[in-house]
Amino acid sequence: MPEQQNIEYKQSNPKIAKACFMAGYIDAWGRGTLKIYNSCEEHGLPEPTISEKEGGFMVALHKLAQSNDEGGQIGGQIGGQIEDLTERQKEVLEIIADNPKVSRKRIAEILQINESAVQGHTDALKNKEIIKREGKTRGRWIILIEL
Repeated sequence: MPEQQNIEYKQSNPKIAKACFMAGYIDAWGRGTLKIYNSCEEHGLPEPTISEKEGGFMVALHKLAQSNDEGGQIGGQIGGQIEDLTERQKEVLEIIADNPKVSRKRIAEILQINESAVQGHTDALKNKEIIKREGKTRGRWIILIEL
């Protein structure tokens, strides 16, 4: 844990701060960062990185690297790719696997979410090199990994 410093805490918006305190989100000023460090230590996680950013601060929490030796190098990579997906991304991938010609609009209807949310999920899957799109409006999805 970093050395304790005397820091003056100021509330940017006292009305919002009071509402958060009354709702139980805040219990005492200046204890939040210590609670974060202690919680990470308690759960065996690496120390968070706390940095100043644009007049405020940013807390970055880090997860432990997990090794998976099942299936050798390729099996580990594919297993890791699937494990790193959100539940919604897994649902999108399952819909695409069932129907590679499915449209974003249809995926949105099936999942009852906005098309822009589907766009975000498909972009994430493309960035992780799990799927790619072939063609435009009447194209199809290609799954780049074995499910």
